[in-house]
Amino acid sequence: MEGRKGLESSTGVLNELVKREQALSSKVEVAKVEAAKIVADAEQKAKELIAKAESDAKALSDEYNTRRTAEEKNILESGVATARAAADTAKTAAMGKIADAVKTIVGRVLP
Repeated sequence: MEGRKGLESSTGVLNELVKREQALSSKVEVAKVEAAKIVADAEQKAKELIAKAESDAKALSDEYNTRRTAEEKNILESGVATARAAADTAKTAAMGKIADAVKTIVGRVLP
């Protein structure tokens, strides 16, 4: 009888161990699924963040280029205006010198 009780006891322990192992295996599988979802969510979030960062960088680059082009245009227009003003001043001065030269020539040729 004792042999039978010992065998029943061992079988009971083994059955309990099998149940625990199955429960743990089930918990491990659930944890794996949850971990896979967490990883997938993190990867998706990372992709979204990268896409946003790339979009922001492009927008900043476009804005910089637009401002740079506008600044270049302003500098060019300012340079052209300054050059025109300088040319007008030089032309006015030259015209005055031509008039002086004509007076000098006329004064020396016609007494």
